[in-house]
Order: sequence, then structure tokens, then C-alpha cells
Amino acid sequence: MQALSRNETRHGRTVIVALVGMVIAIAVALGANSAGAAPIAAEATKACPGFKVLHNDRIGTAVFPAGTYTVNLEDPSLDCKSSAELFARFLEDWDGNLPQPWKVAGEGSGKASFIRGSLGGFSVELTAKAKEEGSGTNPDLGTLCPGTFTVNSTTQVETLRFTKGAFLIYLPQGSGLACSQASRLFTKFLGSGGKLPSPWKLTNQTATFYKPANPTRSAFRIESPNGSVRR
Repeated sequence: MQALSRNETRHGRTVIVALVGMVIAIAVALGANSAGAAPIAAEATKACPGFKVLHNDRIGTAVFPAGTYTVNLEDPSLDCKSSAELFARFLEDWDGNLPQPWKVAGEGSGKASFIRGSLGGFSVELTAKAKEEGSGTNPDLGTLCPGTFTVNSTTQVETLRFTKGAFLIYLPQGSGLACSQASRLFTKFLGSGGKLPSPWKLTNQTATFYKPANPTRSAFRIESPNGSVRR
């Protein structure tokens, strides 16, 4: 074996020392970054403020006083618009049974979660209680007519039963009716012997009356002041 010269030996040692130094420097840098790096935070729940519940309402056992709510998104597939539309739709349900697979879990007055199995959903929380109930407008729920409509005796209209007492009249967004027109129409329907005069139809799930030729412009909805009577 050929012996290495003194210069070659010195050069080899220099290379080894340099490599060791690089390894140590990399290790120190990695250690520093690891120690100093902040843990990755879980994605924050998105809050959508400003949803207005126009009158005291309920869905099953969940109670919603009139006021302004914040909708908190817990499913990334939802956005503020879609969750507000779902909340409005659930508040309209006449029987309080949500469409599958949605379920509601009441968490005290003005607070509830809406979930759909393992997919998650959204929660709502009252942020400002209304000073008093009255008329008002919500882009998702429509316009609440002032005052109440009194049903003098329990009456069946198609498949829905309106018990004796006070009811509210809503004009869904896009309706061309005035509150006075909707009141007169509801009076007419209650006195029609259980069958709606043609061409009027009734959506049972939301107690909405409409004409098929123009279902949006002709619509009005009936609601109990404390949630639907069948809830």
C-alpha cells in the first residue's frame, strides 16, 4: 500500500473536520427550529354574526328567544350563507323534525348545535336579545307582519290543524303580498271547510300557502308565536 504524503494526510483531516462541522451546524439549526417553532394551531371556528330571529321560537327542545345570533361554522364545507339558510329553514319547520341527517341539540336558552352525524355542522348563540317582539325583516326568514292573527276555533286546513289561539304571519323573501292581503287570505282558507280553493296549495312542513303558477310572489307562512303548535 502506498503511504500518504504529509500534505495529503493534512488535507484528508481538513475535509473530515469540515464535514463534522457541517453535521453539527445542521443538527444545531434543526434543534433550534424544533425548539422555537410554535405548534400548528387547529383551524379556528368561523363566526358569522348578525342572524336575526324575529320572534321567540323553538325547534324541538331547543329554545331561541327573539334577537341577534352568531352562527359558528364547525364544518369547512359550510359557509355563512349556507348555514344561515339552513338555520332559517329549520326555524320554519312546522313539526320541528329536521330533514335527515340533521339533528338539533339544545344547550340552554339561545344556544344550540346542529349536527349531521360525523360530518359536523354549526352552532348558534344569542348575542343580543331583542328588547321586545314585533314586526321585522330577516333576509332569510322574510318579513314578520306586525301583531298576531287570532284563530277563533281549532280548524283543519288540508292536513294542518290550527288550534284556537294566536298565530304569526310571515311574508317570505320575494313575496308580493301585503300583510293585510295575507291576513284576508288566511281568514278565507280557515273558512273553506278544510279544503283550499283552487289554485292555492299548502306546503305542510313550513305551513306556507302559495299559488303554483308563481310560488314565490304569492307565498305567505303561518307560525305560532312560541314555535309551531305541533313541535
